[in-house]
Amino acid sequence: MEKSSILLNTPRFFTIREINENSPNWFKQHSDNDYTEIIYIQQGCGEFIFEEKPFMGQEGDLIIFHPFSPIEGKSCIDDPLKGISICFSNLHINGNDKGWLTDPTDFPIIHLLEEKNEIHNYFHAILREYDLKHSGYQYVISSILQAVIIKITRLLKNTNHHSVSPVCLEVKKYIEENFRQELTLNDLANIVYVSPYHLSHVFKDEVGLPPIQYLIHCRIEEAKRLLKHSNLSVREIASIIGYENPNYFNLLFKKMTGSPPGKFRRMKT
Repeated sequence: MEKSSILLNTPRFFTIREINENSPNWFKQHSDNDYTEIIYIQQGCGEFIFEEKPFMGQEGDLIIFHPFSPIEGKSCIDDPLKGISICFSNLHINGNDKGWLTDPTDFPIIHLLEEKNEIHNYFHAILREYDLKHSGYQYVISSILQAVIIKITRLLKNTNHHSVSPVCLEVKKYIEENFRQELTLNDLANIVYVSPYHLSHVFKDEVGLPPIQYLIHCRIEEAKRLLKHSNLSVREIASIIGYENPNYFNLLFKKMTGSPPGKFRRMKT
């Protein structure tokens, strides 16, 4: 198989598995394994620690475990992580002596935006090939895996996908824990002692969305979860996530998801 200009050789696929709500206490340490693991989070969230610094992974995130990397993680109890884990070895990237996807000092997380559907399809295609094991499945998996790795290296070259700095990480975590409250850009900037202008620009560069848009994203994701897993009314859900005006919530939810809340609930049941 012809090697790409990015990959110096063919990565050696090891295994792929699903992480789901059937294992709510999923816990992972990755400090003594000589392979790379990538977790794609489909829904829910996980709590991770990298070099004694905590961070959250949620729907649409890729978490990268490098060989011998000091990282550990566990599923959130109230919103269990559901995702797919791919393990492989023999990763050698052109221009990178260690062969790691990210810099060893960077937080090992990538927040997917418009690329989420493409990565989702890649992971599911590998999982399907691995489960069915039709003739030549190893070659199909190898080809798709290489495409995934090349895609990730492209994303990391894009300034919108750099790893998250401590300032943005703290604000991101604060939003994820307090999105039900009324928060302004000034409130968030005061938490990390920077100007609102600086926070707005840096946060968008590193996370992919401005802080208030990320706040809305967290609210809508929680609304989707409640619509799927509770019997609360749309009005009650709107109030819980911070919108006292249910009509405004309906319009915003439709704008963000393409469907009004009631229709979304019927589609998911």
